[in-house]
Amino acid sequence: MKLFLRILSGAVFCASAISKLFFMESFELYVFSFGFLGFDLCSLLSRILVSSELIIGIGLISGIWRRTVNWACALMLGFFSVFLLWRWALGDNQSCHCFGDVLEMNPWQSLLKNLVIGALLAFGWNVPKRDIVTVLKEKFPALRDTLCRAVVAATVSLASFSVVFATNPASLYFRIFSRSNSFSEQLWGPVSDEFSLSDGRQAVMFLSPLCEHCQHCASKVSTILSRHDLDLSRLHVVFMTVTDNEADMDVLIPAFYEKAGIEPFDVDTHILGYERFIPMTDGIMPLVCLFEDASLLKEYSYSTLDEKAFVEFLLSGEESHDNGEQ
Repeated sequence: MKLFLRILSGAVFCASAISKLFFMESFELYVFSFGFLGFDLCSLLSRILVSSELIIGIGLISGIWRRTVNWACALMLGFFSVFLLWRWALGDNQSCHCFGDVLEMNPWQSLLKNLVIGALLAFGWNVPKRDIVTVLKEKFPALRDTLCRAVVAATVSLASFSVVFATNPASLYFRIFSRSNSFSEQLWGPVSDEFSLSDGRQAVMFLSPLCEHCQHCASKVSTILSRHDLDLSRLHVVFMTVTDNEADMDVLIPAFYEKAGIEPFDVDTHILGYERFIPMTDGIMPLVCLFEDASLLKEYSYSTLDEKAFVEFLLSGEESHDNGEQ
């Protein structure tokens, strides 16, 4: 029974890691929303946390390095429990993404889950006596115990980190090395005149109301704006129509912000027909473009959006505007 409960605890850790992995972008944004670190570091931290959960889960199931895994599990449960209590004290009752977007749990539900796993861990602290390395040594008597355990642990750890960091197109290496070059300045010229965006520095987000990545992009930008308390006068949103009836956007745009989990941007919002939007963006969305007098300075996708450069651009736009008024 003790062994079964220990394996069950390990299975919960593995399920938690895998469910986050399938919705990695949402988990990255959740970590980023607390404003402690920049987005790239939050992405790295998110993946380290998921990898650690997976390694601990496999360790609990396999029984290898039992004591080390026990303490690592206890420390992780303690850390997350303190975090959940902090969120509760601040009045946060939103999902804590313990199981990604698969299962929503508020801080109290997640805390109860941690207490149950902690109890199962304490109950099965000293099992199993016979783990995977013991089985391997029985089949291959020449294997040295310490070396064998180190090799197995290193293999499991390397495999776990490799799976987590290689999965999902928005992984950290993609964000660092990928550069998008999709936007057509020639087609933007008439549109910028139409929307009165031809003068000065303007940041424009190009979004589709039905695009999940666009929702993530909006959530990321919302967090950046709130943590830096920026003036939104130079930020604009252009939504692509997705039906032949433009009136449908009156329903689709509020639904977009609701699914993104943020308040609608208090900025100039424009609607552009898909027959003009798609050739201009080459069908790539979301895009965040920085313009000066309608000339494209920088183009970002959701994955490559640079918080520091984006903030500096808006601040420099404010300074230019102030100098012009003087």
